[in-house]
Amino acid sequence: MTPLKWLAAVLGVLGLIALVVGIIYFSVPAHSLPSFLGPLQRVKAHRKRRGEAAIAGAVVLWVIGGILFYVDKRSSTKAPSDPVAS
Repeated sequence: MTPLKWLAAVLGVLGLIALVVGIIYFSVPAHSLPSFLGPLQRVKAHRKRRGEAAIAGAVVLWVIGGILFYVDKRSSTKAPSDPVAS
């Protein structure tokens, strides 16, 4: 597996994690949020913004990962150039 494919796979997994975090922000009550998501002082303080940012981050990571995967796939399927006949 080439380095670009590894990077695309890592970005895909990070995007999935970001999507899960965004879903947690929208579906779990503020007082029940896991501690690793950071403290919220008020009930609806930045919850919506953090959820939207996590989902947007997931989309950005997936787009970058898709581009890297496509570039790697395209560069590996190029036909070798014909040698110049003398």
